[in-house]
Parts: sequence; structure tokens; C-alpha cells
Amino acid sequence: MVKPTRARNLPLLTDEEVEARRPVLLAGIEQYNSGYFFEAHETWEKLWLRSPWPFREFLQGMIQLAAAFVHLKRHEYPGVIRLLDEALAKLEDASMTMGVDAKRLVAEARVARAELAALGPERFEEWDQRRIPQIRLLPSKKR
Repeated sequence: MVKPTRARNLPLLTDEEVEARRPVLLAGIEQYNSGYFFEAHETWEKLWLRSPWPFREFLQGMIQLAAAFVHLKRHEYPGVIRLLDEALAKLEDASMTMGVDAKRLVAEARVARAELAALGPERFEEWDQRRIPQIRLLPSKKR
């Protein structure tokens, strides 16, 4: 019996193949910006599984950012802070972002993390969720 090939066992994508899958990244951004954090996480994970470095690390940061806000919606404070920390560590030095304004995203995520941490586990649910960072794209000439 032959086992089906799983995505994690497939070869990594070439740069051209990554670029061809940009619509997957954009679909996840639309989901994330609409508040569908779990769905964005799932969408990006499909792309992440076969992506090469450094784009793979950037995607992992995006996935962790989305997961942080899944934890926020589930009222799970430790997961929010831990995942924001992990996301920021990967996003702050991202070199291959496929046009995402990573600098702005990192700055806004840092503010969110600081505000949530200041409220602490007893009061973090008071945080205004309209302050969840939105993912924006750079103008075409800056990509």
C-alpha cells in the first residue's frame, strides 16, 4: 500500500512558484483583515508548508500573528502574549514579504502587545479589538 504524499514531504517551491501563489497570501490577508483569524491561519499554512526561507519564516510570523488573535477571541491571555512575541520575532527582520508592509504591521503589533500586556490577564478583555493591526500592502513600486 502506497501512502499519499503529504505537503510537508513535497519539495520546496521555487521563487517563481511562490510568486505564482501570491493570491493565496492575499486571500489570507483578506480573511485576517475581516476578522477571520483562524481561516487566515489555515490559508497561509497551506502556502507555508512548501515555502523556502526567508519567505517561510515571514509566513510563520503571519500565521502566529493570526493565531494570537484567535487566542484573544477565545479569551486565552497566555496564548495571545506568547504568539505575539513569536510573531514579532519573525516579522521584524522579514526580508521577503511579497509586498506586505511588514514594518507598519510590526509597529502596530508591538503597540497591541504592549497594551494587552499592560492590562494583564485580569483585564485584557477590556482591550479595544478595533486596534487589532490590519495588514496593508506596500505601493507597487516599493515591492
